[in-house]
Amino acid sequence: MTQRAEFFGMQHQLLYGIEIGKQDKDQVNRSKTNVATVNLFKPVLPVLQLEANVAPGTDNLGIMKNKSVYVQDLATLTPQWKLLAGVRYDDFSQETRERRVGQKNLERTDRAWSPRAGLVYQPSGTVSYYASFSKSFQPSGETFALAANNATIEPEETTNKEVGAKIDLFGGQATVGASLFRLQRTGIKATDPVTNTVMPVGTQRTDGLELTFTGELGQGWQVASGLALLDAEIIKSIARDDGQNVQGKQPTLTPKRSANIWLNKALGGGWFTGAGVNYQGDRFANPGNTTTLPGYTVVDAMLAYRTTSYDVQLNVNNLFDREYIVSGHGSSKLLNLPGAPRNFRVTARYRF
Repeated sequence: MTQRAEFFGMQHQLLYGIEIGKQDKDQVNRSKTNVATVNLFKPVLPVLQLEANVAPGTDNLGIMKNKSVYVQDLATLTPQWKLLAGVRYDDFSQETRERRVGQKNLERTDRAWSPRAGLVYQPSGTVSYYASFSKSFQPSGETFALAANNATIEPEETTNKEVGAKIDLFGGQATVGASLFRLQRTGIKATDPVTNTVMPVGTQRTDGLELTFTGELGQGWQVASGLALLDAEIIKSIARDDGQNVQGKQPTLTPKRSANIWLNKALGGGWFTGAGVNYQGDRFANPGNTTTLPGYTVVDAMLAYRTTSYDVQLNVNNLFDREYIVSGHGSSKLLNLPGAPRNFRVTARYRF
């Protein structure tokens, strides 16, 4: 619910509400090892047959409940200064009801406050500066199914501090933005690939710089671009991975550099075309930083026809059919997720 009000001589935009939710997850899983091998570079799907006599590795009912309340106020202190302040309270409970003989039922409830605050200074209609702070939490049950090896682990907490600026250029035709931030996560967890148990990785800190530029370039050209530079490190941990101390290592799947740019061109007569480049730098596949996923660059393209009543658009992703690894699997440093090959997507929209 939103509300506008005036008190203490200032304008206020209030946002407040409650959230109540419940999710039931009924799962049965049967698996068997060493049933087939697949060539990674020339995969052929093997023919598998389900064996009903295999005992289920998972057979339970998961019940997740969330109750939360939040309030936020955007106050106009002066025409140049605005203050944002808010807080959210969550009560998150999870229960696992086992159907396997000899397995215990599990339950856990986490409660936490998540505050946020921000200050904006606008010396003119084209320039704004801001500073913000926020804190949130993530219960173990949101990432890992509640099990005996994680039922006692505290939620992960994330704190973000950020300062930045936005400037409109060329009479509002373009906008450039810059932000500096420090993101700190405590209570991070990962799955040990040897024991298959959840282990606390520790505290991760990421210092970053983000630069963006969007705007009209004239003669029907539009651009949207961004650059991110990250300095991430596990600053506190007692964990070891692949014979290495995790403390002091770079977090998994976190590149030091990434960038993107997209150009659109209006061709006239309702036709538009565009192309873009997405770059991701090297990343580590495991907390011990012994396996590196190489960086990659992917080019996408688009052609569209638009009218007042309908649009038709063709997207070509990975235009040059580049082979690359988009992510690690997480359960093993030697497993990976390849990026999608060249693919086409046609979208049609009709407005009534």
